[in-house]
Amino acid sequence: MNLLRSIAFIGLTATGFSAVETTPPLADLFDNFGPGWRDQWQEERFFTKPTQYETVTDAGQTVLHATSRAAHAGLVRKIIQPYPTAARLRWSWKIAAPLTANHAERTRSGDDYAVRVFVVFETSVIPFRTRALNYVWAAHEPVGSIYPSPYTKNVGMIVLRTGEAEAGRWCREERDVLADYEKFFGTPPTQISAVAILVDTDNTGLNAEAWLADLRLDPRCLPKSEKP
Repeated sequence: MNLLRSIAFIGLTATGFSAVETTPPLADLFDNFGPGWRDQWQEERFFTKPTQYETVTDAGQTVLHATSRAAHAGLVRKIIQPYPTAARLRWSWKIAAPLTANHAERTRSGDDYAVRVFVVFETSVIPFRTRALNYVWAAHEPVGSIYPSPYTKNVGMIVLRTGEAEAGRWCREERDVLADYEKFFGTPPTQISAVAILVDTDNTGLNAEAWLADLRLDPRCLPKSEKP
């Protein structure tokens, strides 16, 4: 995947809203991908063969299903939260198999993952300046690895799962995204701008299949009177 294409898309769509102070109720930040879910998400594809996203039933629950065959497309949901004081991201995900043939995950040619969840913070019309974190299910990188994207140092890659051991099983994740941001960038964020989902294999030409459910971002922000 060309990560800069996604960063550019998110930066351009979210920057125009960066001055709007919105703190939606928690219900607006939860998605179980029921009816109308596409009204909340924008798809970006940038003239590539697109990843296919659809909802399916898994163990009686409606979940998001993604299939990529040498393809690339992402789903973006804008959530403008200025001056966050706390933010926990929770979700469940499952993969059919990792991209075991990909042994170059830290390079541009190997920048594909079976699934990733993306949090975007400060945005810019200049893609290199948009800051984001990628939570990824890697093929070989060890769990707990944190490293910059091969496209820009303003995007951090955080490996939560790796390899085949948990393939085919639902795995539950929870992250303190502000703590992760500060660990990678060295300062606290001034805004949360969007969440994105990416299942892409256009760089490696491989196939990936993943499922996601119960995506929740629980942010808390400074009161308006306390914001700089």
